Amino acid sequence: MENHTGSFIAQRRKELGMTQRQLAEKLGVTNKAVSKWETGQGMPDVGMLLELSRVLQVTVEEILEGKAIEKEIKLYEGSLLNIAAERAEKKLADVRIGALDIIGVILIFAALILAGIQMWYLLRGRTYGMVYLTHWIPAVLAGGTVLLLWAGGVCIRRLRSILLKGITLAAAGILFVGAVIVCVIFFRQPGREILSLAPDFSNIMCLKADDSGRAVFYRQRGILFGVQADVFPFTVADRVKVQWLEDDVCTLSYESPDDDSTHQYVATYGDRSSGISYYYVFNAVNGTWRAEGNYGDYMLEATDGPDAGIELQTPEGTEHYDVDECLQYGTLALVFPSDNPKWTLVLNKDCVLNESGSGVEEGGTLTLCRVSMDRTAPLIMH
Repeated sequence: MENHTGSFIAQRRKELGMTQRQLAEKLGVTNKAVSKWETGQGMPDVGMLLELSRVLQVTVEEILEGKAIEKEIKLYEGSLLNIAAERAEKKLADVRIGALDIIGVILIFAALILAGIQMWYLLRGRTYGMVYLTHWIPAVLAGGTVLLLWAGGVCIRRLRSILLKGITLAAAGILFVGAVIVCVIFFRQPGREILSLAPDFSNIMCLKADDSGRAVFYRQRGILFGVQADVFPFTVADRVKVQWLEDDVCTLSYESPDDDSTHQYVATYGDRSSGISYYYVFNAVNGTWRAEGNYGDYMLEATDGPDAGIELQTPEGTEHYDVDECLQYGTLALVFPSDNPKWTLVLNKDCVLNESGSGVEEGGTLTLCRVSMDRTAPLIMH
């Protein structure tokens, strides 16, 4: 052990560029003492080991072992790994911060879009006769603009500390509430708004009735707007019954104080042909139709000629309606009789018209529904 220790002391002394004299002076011993250690004729005193390790820049354990211990290398390697991990974590943090900045920019851009929609409507949209489908939409746009601007700013690192201050939060909250309230008051219209979404979410039915009962049907333009399409011929009482008979056919049944009778308006949004030419639903349903399932007692026959009209057999008896008594809506629905409606007939989506538009190809079906303010079950007819 002594030979190894001495050789190690001599090796470290030479690596550090010291003579035996210089080492002895640092330790406060004689040259002979150092020479004895290096030649294996003696060992440093126990009290000398700690100072000797400091001067030689090694550990006491390495002096006693007489060799460098690999732990130092492992510790060094571990330090390098820790440094690499810290750098990788810092880079990942920078990436995350960069991603948040991008999200912030996107949110601010979305806020500008909402504000742009509002400005476009105020400056141009109203000149085209457009209205919001509901007066809540501008309130949502205004509140969403404020909320997205604030959220986008919070995501951006340079703005985060400012926007998270108490006074800034209070100002944003006041601006949000104020914008919503102003829009609700400014765009509020007297009367009622009735919105209904089609079963397949493809269409939105919009009806607005003022306090006098005058009802206006609006056709959807884009997602948020509508344009006036029709005005009901009778004023509307308190209740309007909305029923979708197809994804593109919506019936609006209502009672009118004008004549104390039930009336119906049918909103249609589609077509069963190329959409280029207009056709008559009465001609398309020419033939005999029977209800499916347990409603086989219902049979409808559309005929032409001198007695052209619709003959409907029900469990209560047979009803006949002339062509002039049938009121067509769009190219999808018939309501009969027109003066006191009892039935609504609809071309279903599986209807394919022949080239002349005078009949439905094999496999097409119709929907027949009774006009009533009560709940009614549509009948599918083949």
